[in-house]
Amino acid sequence: DGSMAFNVVQYIMYEVNYGWIFRIFHFNGASLFFVFLYLHIFKGLFLMSYRLKKVWASGLTIYLLVMMEAFMGYVLVWAQMSFWAAVVITSLLSVIPIWGPSIVMWVWSGFGVTSATLKFFFVLHFLVPWGLLLLVMLHLILLHSTGSTSSMYCHGDYDKVCFGPDYWNKDMYNLIFWFLFLGFSLFYPFSLGDP
Repeated sequence: DGSMAFNVVQYIMYEVNYGWIFRIFHFNGASLFFVFLYLHIFKGLFLMSYRLKKVWASGLTIYLLVMMEAFMGYVLVWAQMSFWAAVVITSLLSVIPIWGPSIVMWVWSGFGVTSATLKFFFVLHFLVPWGLLLLVMLHLILLHSTGSTSSMYCHGDYDKVCFGPDYWNKDMYNLIFWFLFLGFSLFYPFSLGDP
């Protein structure tokens, strides 16, 4: 039942053991994921990676599906902001020539955003990541077959690369970063959410 969606989120936050921390890590991690995604896209633009057409097309498809995934996750909370976001953003599909209104009716499962729409988004929110996983694998396979446009680490003597200190430092940067993310999520949990 769609009317219970908001109450289920509140139940997870207040009644489930450590439910609040899973929810906070989930939505703060999603925001952080988009920061890294945009950094990756800007790096690709800077290095003119769009010349690798298949790699770029697969990456663009991944980006659009991740945006769709994030939107559906936002709607699942079923608060006022997410409800009206679902109404407005899905209504944008109506500008598609010829099929637009039919697509909107199909996504809404009727004449408006209802609990059936919420169930549809719930199912897609769990199925789309599997498609994303396949697309990421395709993206990596295409990148492996064409090579990268990055000029970093192109020294040619790959058999004699030592693990330390370079890779130790990279691992330490990651460890420090994840502790910063943990601290941010615990001390400022809702700063990236709705006001």
